[in-house]
Amino acid sequence: MKLIDRLKKEYKDKLELHNASYPILIGLICLELEEITLVSSMRYGIWKDLYFFTGVQSPYDLFDEIK
Repeated sequence: MKLIDRLKKEYKDKLELHNASYPILIGLICLELEEITLVSSMRYGIWKDLYFFTGVQSPYDLFDEIK
């Protein structure tokens, strides 16, 4: 399962809210999340962008657990 599918709803909503102001940046984040399955595979730059938009301290908190 790709990370984009595991992204918690509240963070999807935050990204959608910022998409109007930062469409290229949000697009790059989404492309990355559509390609990878492990949080540990996320590039540091993408994580810093996600931190900027969400304020979450750990990238693991952004995603639902695999069931």
